[in-house]
Amino acid sequence: MTQTVSDRIVEVLRSHGVETVFGIPGVHNLALFEALDRSEIRAVVVRHEATAAYAADACGRLTGRPGVCITTSGPGAANTVAAMGEAQASRAPLLHLTTTVARRHLGGEVSRGVLHEHPEQQAIFRPVTKLARHVDEPDEVAAVVDHALAFAASAPAAPAYVEIPTDVLGQPAAGHAVGGSGQPAASPDRAALRELAARLTRAERPLIWVGSGAAREAGAIVALAERLGAPVVLTHSAKRAWGEGSHPLVVRHPPHEPPVERLCAAADTVLVLGSDLDGMMTQEFRLPLADVLRIDVDSRRLELPYPSDLPVLGDAALVLRGLLSLLGARERGWGGEAVAAADAEAGAALAQEPEAAAGLAFVDALDTALGERDAVVVCDMAIAAYWTGAYLPLRPTRRIVYPMGWGTLGFALPAAVGAAACAAGRTVAICGDGGALFAIGELATIAQERLPVTVVVQSDGGYGMLRYDEELTYERAFAVDLRPPDFPALAAAFGFAVERVELDGGGLAEALARGLDADGPALVEVVGTLTPPRTTSARWPLKGGLHGARR
Repeated sequence: MTQTVSDRIVEVLRSHGVETVFGIPGVHNLALFEALDRSEIRAVVVRHEATAAYAADACGRLTGRPGVCITTSGPGAANTVAAMGEAQASRAPLLHLTTTVARRHLGGEVSRGVLHEHPEQQAIFRPVTKLARHVDEPDEVAAVVDHALAFAASAPAAPAYVEIPTDVLGQPAAGHAVGGSGQPAASPDRAALRELAARLTRAERPLIWVGSGAAREAGAIVALAERLGAPVVLTHSAKRAWGEGSHPLVVRHPPHEPPVERLCAAADTVLVLGSDLDGMMTQEFRLPLADVLRIDVDSRRLELPYPSDLPVLGDAALVLRGLLSLLGARERGWGGEAVAAADAEAGAALAQEPEAAAGLAFVDALDTALGERDAVVVCDMAIAAYWTGAYLPLRPTRRIVYPMGWGTLGFALPAAVGAAACAAGRTVAICGDGGALFAIGELATIAQERLPVTVVVQSDGGYGMLRYDEELTYERAFAVDLRPPDFPALAAAFGFAVERVELDGGGLAEALARGLDADGPALVEVVGTLTPPRTTSARWPLKGGLHGARR
């Protein structure tokens, strides 16, 4: 039987272990959806193309393999741009497959008025991808898709984009030996590795800072920390792949809490693994970090934004393996006592802070409800989610996905579609009542696909973080008040189990637990106002000049 281009694409997807794709069929991509329908791959049809990309992003973050979204030409493809930018900024592997108009309509610089035509569609995606390809030769499509999947997954992970003219999808295509090449893992220079080991050996107070690019190596990082007696600070993004749970050397509180700031400042050497040292985690680069030893697979990032005393280009797994072979165990390190003291002081200070009480209560209730169950918690850019992403305790069975790359509002609900479809266990989306409405139609997707998603909506009648910013800056609020729908009634219309609970009325943990135990989708509306935590820019303790200047 002669295979079409669409058949070959599906074959390539299967060869890369793709089990689920997300998208919306359109007149130009129907041949590909028809081929998927004849395959073992599950096609989750969503209600907006942005969701297809957010869902693929979440799959990529959680599995380490590219999530796949499929759109149609023109506006269908363009609807994904913000989600593609978030994936790029967060180093999430993703493949966006889309179409263009037929080949006979291509080539001009001015639109001819063909349905869904954009003469420069590929150019839209170049700034938000690692690879953007147009391919219109039938015998080349499978090879390009194969390469794009491998390339998106290879470090540094990022989105890839492939567009195919609609008339090509049904054309016969020759076979292609799958197994496309990405970028090989970057092996560290042996001399640099020995110097790195020597610097860590000489350090009296080493500290390990872990980003998403290294978090999959949690076991090796903990082993290195134990050997050095070094504290470990996890960025918010690292928690999407951290599988070790809590540990006496892993700091529980974020580096925005003053005792943890002081812990970081006390380190005489900081080993940075797979992290951008981004502005959100370092308070716009004000966190004082001395003697930075920077490990990254991307040479462009080795000196930004902190100068590196020893930049080492290399894959985190290979660097860690080399360090563990070179370093012996210390008799006694500073990390255990320093971490315990910093966490105890931070916890005690938070307990005495009236503005933190409601946020901590929300996190405690969520932690109690989750327990030890397998769960993925997807955060939005919302106050309840800020508390969750930074303060929810680590568990070996718990992963936290946070849109820290672009800080994209409206991320959680569509990303939860992907997390629930691609990962084991219950998925919990933590949203505000503003961000939830960005993709509220995905309640229909969740219900139709019977995805194990619990949507938690903190409802305060507006964009709560912006209300706080406005009142702080202008002493009044404007352009932030929203009229929310009746969220439980709306979700119930799609067949969700629903709950409504007051933030300070008691029974929050029980309501969340019932939402998590639901047989199918559930929504819990939590009504009440929260004060943002210190992880948000309006409340950063470090103000003024860069690298350590305090207010």
